[in-house]
Amino acid sequence: MSRKIIALLTLPLMILLSSWTKDNTYKSNLDDEIAMTNQLIQMINDHRLNVGKPLLIRNATADRLAEEHTVYMISQNAVSSDNFIDRLEVLEQKENAEEVAENMVVEINVEEAMNACLTANWLKVNVEGDFTHTGIAIRSDHSGRYYFTQIFYK
Repeated sequence: MSRKIIALLTLPLMILLSSWTKDNTYKSNLDDEIAMTNQLIQMINDHRLNVGKPLLIRNATADRLAEEHTVYMISQNAVSSDNFIDRLEVLEQKENAEEVAENMVVEINVEEAMNACLTANWLKVNVEGDFTHTGIAIRSDHSGRYYFTQIFYK
């Protein structure tokens, strides 16, 4: 009888442990997202140089705020400027920012995101704006759509 109980208790544990493997999917996506982030900031800085603007300097505070907002947008399944004032205030307090703007898009890849930033006037004005610093984050949702947030400030 005790062997049957042990067997009955052991079987679910074995099934649980066999299905509990390290999930590298998110890490792989995270690696891709970091590479995409670096590619997009390079494309934006190349464009800024072409139009006579200085390179944007990456900032850890702005990167963190962009990351938090990107994760928030994914949780809402929508692009938004929700809580922009909160991000603005953090940058004013921590980085002495005088002017803050942000771009948010949902696209399939970096090239489409860059195209959106240059064809939509309300996004392009920020890319080509009189800003000195930036924070950027790209994350994918479960369906593979990429959410992009870029914060600009001076």
